[in-house]
Amino acid sequence: MNEECSEVTDFKELLELVSQAAKGVDNIKKGAVGYGGYGFVFKNSESRLPYISGIGSSKFAGAGSMRDVVKTFKKLSDSGQKFELQDLMTHQEELDLLLAGSLKTLIPELRFGGDEILFNSWMLVKTPDDKIFPATFYYGASGMSVGGWQGYDSKNDYFLGKFKVKTGKELFPEEFVSLFNFSPFKFKKEELNLFLDALEFALKKVPVSDFEGIYRYDLGKSHMGIIDGQPFIY
Repeated sequence: MNEECSEVTDFKELLELVSQAAKGVDNIKKGAVGYGGYGFVFKNSESRLPYISGIGSSKFAGAGSMRDVVKTFKKLSDSGQKFELQDLMTHQEELDLLLAGSLKTLIPELRFGGDEILFNSWMLVKTPDDKIFPATFYYGASGMSVGGWQGYDSKNDYFLGKFKVKTGKELFPEEFVSLFNFSPFKFKKEELNLFLDALEFALKKVPVSDFEGIYRYDLGKSHMGIIDGQPFIY
């Protein structure tokens, strides 16, 4: 089977996996897990596929415990309780590391550590009302976040144009684009919250694997990960 046919087969398998996960049939070995009618299939961003590794994405939502930082800050401030902001942020980071440990179980080959990035993966998503879209899932300068490709359905996108000039091919194969019927940038606020809840709860169903990596940023670096199921940052 040639590479092109293999990719098409992968697309069909992705659609089947995410549809089954949305129905409550998980396949952790293949990175598929669902919650509340949502299905997720997690994949490594370090891929031979150019439309996965060769194009940037933009953030559309904070994820994991970062969603609660502002609410927690306001609650503690209003109560007059003394706290250190750095302690609050560290606590949030440790909770997110547990989600990253679940991601390591789903994607065993996932590598951790880098400049302004701890991990970077992508996922195929299916919602209870049959919206299907790809998204990136990563931990960077603003904590755990979800992003999306804005250009996979645009013929005028800069990245798509540059890729076609260089290779003579479309960046996003038709078989890939044909899976999708929605852009996550169009979520309404309540829809977005339900999606983020489902993402978090789906990951919490998955056993946590140990990992470690060096996260480098402007002010220095941190050694982060999980040992024997316990998150650490130093």
